[in-house]
Amino acid sequence: MRYIPSGWRLRAAVFVVSLSACLIGASSASAQEFRPGLSPNLRMPTTIASIAAAADWASTYHAMTNYHVRETNFLLRGLQNSPGKLVIAGAAIDAATFTAWNTWVAPRHPRVASAGMWAMAGFRAYLVFHNLRNEQKALRRTP
Repeated sequence: MRYIPSGWRLRAAVFVVSLSACLIGASSASAQEFRPGLSPNLRMPTTIASIAAAADWASTYHAMTNYHVRETNFLLRGLQNSPGKLVIAGAAIDAATFTAWNTWVAPRHPRVASAGMWAMAGFRAYLVFHNLRNEQKALRRTP
């Protein structure tokens, strides 16, 4: 087997997971019946934002366990020495944020809620590339 640098493996894995989740999310979103609490126009942005958040946490965990990098989020900085707990806490914050956004903003302003979810997804995609770039600059951890 040809040697593929580990950075490329991570990028390929994140891409495949994101692409498959988009396809699965898109096909299952169209098969679901309408729920009064969540607008049909908000399902796709919420799914994409969730996938982008998962990719961000996967790249964060990979960077923290394999390279000398630091978390810059002041809420999560205390969990710097335990990457697993940091990812769990961050994912819980994301889940609470997405739920609160869809619960309080979406009923009154569905277009604003949709735009906000797309913005969250875009920012998370930026963070994935930021983590990958930091891995290239950082020193690799020794076992």
